Amino acid sequence: MDSLRESSILVIVPKRLSPVTALVLVAALALAGCTSGADATSTLPGDSGTVGSLPAAAQKIMDKAPYRSARWSYSVTDLKTGKVLLANHPSEMVFTASTAKQFTVSATYDAMGSTTTLTTPVYATGPVADGVLNGNLALVASGDLTMGGRNAAEGRADDSFSSNSIDHVYGDLGTNAVKPPGDPLAGLNDLAKQVAAKGIHQISGNVLIDDRLWEVYAGGEGKVQPMFVNDNVLDLTVTPGASGATAAVAASPVTAAYRVSSEVKTEAGSDVSLSVAADPNQPGQLIVSGSIGADAGPRQTIYRIPDPASWARTLFIEALQRAGVSITADPLAANSPAELPAKGGYLPADEVATFTSPPLSAFGSLILKTSYNTGANTLLCLLAVHEGSTDCADGLKPIRAMTDKAGLSPDAIVLIDGQGADPASVPPAQMVKFLRWTQNQSWGAALKSGQPVFGESGSLASNGADSPAKGKIQAKTGTSAHSVIGTDRILYNVQRLAGFMTTANGHKLVFDIAMNGGVYPDLPSALKQSG
Repeated sequence: MDSLRESSILVIVPKRLSPVTALVLVAALALAGCTSGADATSTLPGDSGTVGSLPAAAQKIMDKAPYRSARWSYSVTDLKTGKVLLANHPSEMVFTASTAKQFTVSATYDAMGSTTTLTTPVYATGPVADGVLNGNLALVASGDLTMGGRNAAEGRADDSFSSNSIDHVYGDLGTNAVKPPGDPLAGLNDLAKQVAAKGIHQISGNVLIDDRLWEVYAGGEGKVQPMFVNDNVLDLTVTPGASGATAAVAASPVTAAYRVSSEVKTEAGSDVSLSVAADPNQPGQLIVSGSIGADAGPRQTIYRIPDPASWARTLFIEALQRAGVSITADPLAANSPAELPAKGGYLPADEVATFTSPPLSAFGSLILKTSYNTGANTLLCLLAVHEGSTDCADGLKPIRAMTDKAGLSPDAIVLIDGQGADPASVPPAQMVKFLRWTQNQSWGAALKSGQPVFGESGSLASNGADSPAKGKIQAKTGTSAHSVIGTDRILYNVQRLAGFMTTANGHKLVFDIAMNGGVYPDLPSALKQSG
């Protein structure tokens, strides 16, 4: 079976009800009906812990055909008292999917601080005389996810979602992606201007990117490395022409790193199907193919950068040139780590520029709201570095230390990365216990405020605009779905929603609800399923 990434479930047919919406409706109906409960007791595996019963309207949703083979697990708790109000199979292991990002983001705040910033320095590795650097210029990557983009200067790194669009980091999964606000080259431009202000107007050596902060980590969308510019994607805007004509393609950011040609045909109507491929015979040449409806308007797709260090090197050289710095080295050459000094060998006196990131809370909000897998795995790597390791897998250690501190059962928490890839699992009662614990931490407000909001923001923006629950549910989605080879069917290993809710009477609750084993006859049915 081929795995479908979480965002693929959210890309097509925005504003339609999907399994995510069904979960929210069940949650909203169930939580609105919470009038009694029981004190939280055992959360050991095998303890059914069933509490209360669902309203008829919620049960009606759960009885729909796609869910007849499914198992529903949930736990609903009063935020203040910890009283369990509703529960069903609350202590049985369920795949987390992307709800695991609650643990990754929380552990980052807990270990490093939600207000902590990252510093990206630039060093001159040779003497400067008469405006000429007789040596190399090295930018040392820090894991800064935005490098000044996404309106980061205002602390807003998470506002690229709307009710009918998705973030560009998943622009290869659908045609309703949008570029986030902010200048993706802001950080590099700032660093380049600082270099020029130091009196460096010519570089006789090379320009290098030092990305040795951690060892390359394999994530859900490819390699996770500590250097980011524009989320390490090239945005491609495809604009239809007249029917039968070749569509125009424009790239952003504008750079000599890639040349783009269009083989996209404009057809009647508004349907869109786009793909991007690198020309194997011409390095740096990208070909956009497919079709776009004449009535579709401009649409976005992306190309994922395979070599972030070389990409950043070219963009930095271009920024330096704009700042008036002459470069001898070829801007299109690959990054050359062999020319870097020994790791840790930079001298403070050689620092010629530095750039400060927004607080980690901005990264956390971005990751939670867009379900940014690469971002979550970047936090895992930062946690490992914070522990003194370059092996990103060691970032799981502080996550486990945090869940131990929260009083969770070690046997009931399975995490294998930062993003929540299968078989990451946790029982609903444990997730609820954890989320409730976070609200007593100094960083708890940052975690809660960074959640997607039903009908308003993030991966919940496209659902529930007219629902009474709009704005009242702040929760992280999680999806693990697979196509069944030889059929059109879609199996949901899990569709999950974990977070916070305020009822109509102001009652504050913590909940986790999961559906696993739902089967749809095809993907359009899954995307359009009505509650």
